[in-house]
Amino acid sequence: MSKTLTVLADRVASEQVLASARETARQMWLFGLGAYSLATRSSAQAFATLVREGKAFSPKARQQIAEKSAELKSGAKTTIERGEQLFRERFVRPLDYLAPASRRDVDELSMRVRQLATEVQRLAGSAAKPPVPSEPVIETAATDSSQVVETAA
Repeated sequence: MSKTLTVLADRVASEQVLASARETARQMWLFGLGAYSLATRSSAQAFATLVREGKAFSPKARQQIAEKSAELKSGAKTTIERGEQLFRERFVRPLDYLAPASRRDVDELSMRVRQLATEVQRLAGSAAKPPVPSEPVIETAATDSSQVVETAA
């Protein structure tokens, strides 16, 4: 019988331990649900508070944004204008001096030289007319076959 009592006592003790464990697990579950409920309520209140403060701050924020954007636009415009001016001064203007004369420029200058030569002759009282070529003379390299010398090997 002592063996039966020991087994019975062990069984009661283990059932008490299981009941205690179940109660602790239940309390932990309830604790978690309570924490979740509290967090949900407080976050809803915090969200509502942030929305109210955002609405109150909105006009001031819009004004600050408008002022800052106007300031940035003005600064950007000034910087762009300065960049364009530097580009013109450092790149475009020197290119004007480096650009080769076009055929039209040469023809206009030739005509002007002829006009000035005629005027000088007229003022000097000379009866001789200056030579007036109909086309500007362009010197080319000799390519006549008589000028080419072949060497015998």
